[in-house]
Amino acid sequence: MALPESELPQWPRPRRYRSSRPRILHPEFGEEREDDIIQRPDLRQHPLGQRPQGQSLMPAALLLLLFCAGSFWSWMHPHENHLAATQSLVYEQGEIWRLMTTLWVHADIAHLLANSGLFVIFGLFLRHYFGLWAFPSLSLLGGMATGALALLTYGPNTRLIGASGMVYFMVGLWLLLFLRYADYLSWAHRVMRALAFVLVVLVPTQFEPQVSYRTHAIGFALGLFFGWLSAPWTKPVTSVAPPEVEEDAEYYRSAHDYEEELLP
Repeated sequence: MALPESELPQWPRPRRYRSSRPRILHPEFGEEREDDIIQRPDLRQHPLGQRPQGQSLMPAALLLLLFCAGSFWSWMHPHENHLAATQSLVYEQGEIWRLMTTLWVHADIAHLLANSGLFVIFGLFLRHYFGLWAFPSLSLLGGMATGALALLTYGPNTRLIGASGMVYFMVGLWLLLFLRYADYLSWAHRVMRALAFVLVVLVPTQFEPQVSYRTHAIGFALGLFFGWLSAPWTKPVTSVAPPEVEEDAEYYRSAHDYEEELLP
């Protein structure tokens, strides 16, 4: 004889999350209830778990305007070489400042647009999550160091222009810092994300003779190296979460404490 649903024994439903570590699990026990979500506020409290703020985009936007101005000026004066760097000008004539100004110059609008996307994205990430030291300070120094090393691999009068070396430096810097500090993910998850990004975004699908792929490789390697070197003091910037996030976090922490008392 079947009992009415109201008379069936009501067994306590198992909790899905036993800790507050932000680990995404597949649902196993029906629909998710509010008191089951104990790790999301903790993720929002993590510096790398918060959304970037619009004001963090300002340094990347200003530098991008500088790149546009330098590129347009060089296009209007194609026979003058006041900004681009060559091995002869930098190492023989001592015009070290060209390592900076050559970042502003691009061959054409396609070259400028190709560098702009990743430059703005990782400029935003580095500035928001790791502060002004990571971007623009360390990123500009890394772009100059990349150019200085790349020029040694070319002839004395070969012009090396564009910010792609700096962009690859920024990507390498971000990936290393992400691997070190995104501790809300497991090491395997972090490595898989980094490798997937490198294979999908950074590895070229076709090779063009006018593109300096060795500069890209040098920039990426320097980014990883400087990220490892500066990681002890280049730490995530702690930002203040909104009040509702603090309240939610306190509520779920108390729920988690209660849960730990019940679970063996």
